[in-house]
Amino acid sequence: MRRIKSSALTSNLPGGGIHSSKRVGQRKVFRILLISGAPEDFDALRTILNDPLWHLARVGTCEEAFARLCRKPMSVVVCESDLPDGNWRDVLNRTSQLADPPALIVTSRLADEHLWAEVLNLGGYDVLAKPFREGEVRHVISTAWIQKEKSIPTVRAAATA
Repeated sequence: MRRIKSSALTSNLPGGGIHSSKRVGQRKVFRILLISGAPEDFDALRTILNDPLWHLARVGTCEEAFARLCRKPMSVVVCESDLPDGNWRDVLNRTSQLADPPALIVTSRLADEHLWAEVLNLGGYDVLAKPFREGEVRHVISTAWIQKEKSIPTVRAAATA
C-alpha cells in the first residue's frame, strides 16, 4: 500500500482546502454516510469529525442507505457490521454497483483480525473498532477519502487461515 506522509494528510483535510462533493466557497464538502441503528455512533462521529467541511449523515438500514446513495453520492460509507436488514457485505455488494462507489469502512465492537481480513479481501477499505478513538477515526476516514479522490488503488490483504 502506498504510504502518505501525515503532513500530506493534514494539508488535504477539512480546514486545509481539498474535499469532495458539494462546494462551500472554494472548498468541497467531504460527504460521509453512517449506516447504523445506534444514535450514539452518530453522536460520537459527529463530535470527532466536527468540521464544517465534513458532512456526516446517518441512516439506520441498508435500504435507507441504498436510497440515499442513489440520490446523493458519498465519498465514504461507515457501516455497522450487522444491520436490521442485512450486513456490511450487502452494503458492499450494492455500493460496488454504483457509478462512483464510496469507500466502505466497517465498524464493530468485535473488530478482530478475521473481520479486518474479510473486509479487505472483499473490497472494503478498513475496520474501525468501537468505541471510536478520535485519532484512528480521523486517520482512517481521511486516508479512505484521499485514496478515493486520488484514485490510489487499495491493496487487499492475503486470506488468513
